[in-house]
Amino acid sequence: MQIGVLGAGRIGQTHIINLAELPGVTEVLVYEPDANAARRVQEVATVCSSAEEVFTRSDGVVVATPTSHHPEDVRAVADAGLPCFSEKPISLNLADTEATIAYAAAAGIELQVGFHRRFDPGFLKMRRAVESGDLGELYLIRAACHDYEPPHESYLPTAGSIFCDMHIHDFDAIAWLSGRTPIDVVARGSVLVDEMFARYEDVDTSAAIMTLEGGALAMLTGTRQNGVGYDHRTEVIGSRDALSAGLGPQMPLRSADPGVLQPVDPYPSFPVRFHQAYAAEMAAFVDLVAGEGPNQCPGSAAEDALRVALAADLSLARGSAVRIDEV
Repeated sequence: MQIGVLGAGRIGQTHIINLAELPGVTEVLVYEPDANAARRVQEVATVCSSAEEVFTRSDGVVVATPTSHHPEDVRAVADAGLPCFSEKPISLNLADTEATIAYAAAAGIELQVGFHRRFDPGFLKMRRAVESGDLGELYLIRAACHDYEPPHESYLPTAGSIFCDMHIHDFDAIAWLSGRTPIDVVARGSVLVDEMFARYEDVDTSAAIMTLEGGALAMLTGTRQNGVGYDHRTEVIGSRDALSAGLGPQMPLRSADPGVLQPVDPYPSFPVRFHQAYAAEMAAFVDLVAGEGPNQCPGSAAEDALRVALAADLSLARGSAVRIDEV
């Protein structure tokens, strides 16, 4: 099987490497207009001269271009009649997201979205505990998204807000883990890491509380810089059990209690922390292309998560709670 990839930036490289290691993939075909980025993957992939060449030679295509290009690129894949994997978000605009999903559906193609936490072993175990009842009554979900280092300023103009770029993963994961629809959100934020975020009308330190269907609460915190490492973990707390994904010897959080072991080789970045999840995500897409597995993260997930993210943006601007159905 031949899988195409549009874009060889940071996340594109991660997908390319994982695809090249899958036994069912005979060739990874990449189109990346930046020559330097293309050179970085030429040892594991075939670099093509155009997107059209990728479409002609591929059985399915991964869209890992900048966010602003996603709608156009997904439509091009749909026009080629190929199964498509799109990195999140499909768009920062809800109407564009809905239109792109509808376009893919009208073309009759499968559209999988890049919410990798659905494929993380810890997240999968937590979801099973919730679904089976082993967790008991779900009370709380708590998520931490604390990056080790802030992104380069060149990333910010098209990335979207901290809620649309970073926390959108949490918004998807919380709904998926709980099986419950978010009802409302209260969001707060500050600029504490770098004034460059203010130049793009964004914050770099964030917190939000969501009410879920049935009354359970979900809380999340975020920062673009954590001095110890890349600390992205989520907890589910119920009447019978409490579980965490990301809690382990590499978790970048030091204990102040005497005699407690400190983190060893803390996670430095998302490809390391979520290596297993990213690999499983690409394996699931390859199974989807081959007709051997279901779509485990359909396009509708992008619309649902973006709606919550936009509600969080609105809450931050208003300084009050916002119902998700207002967006």
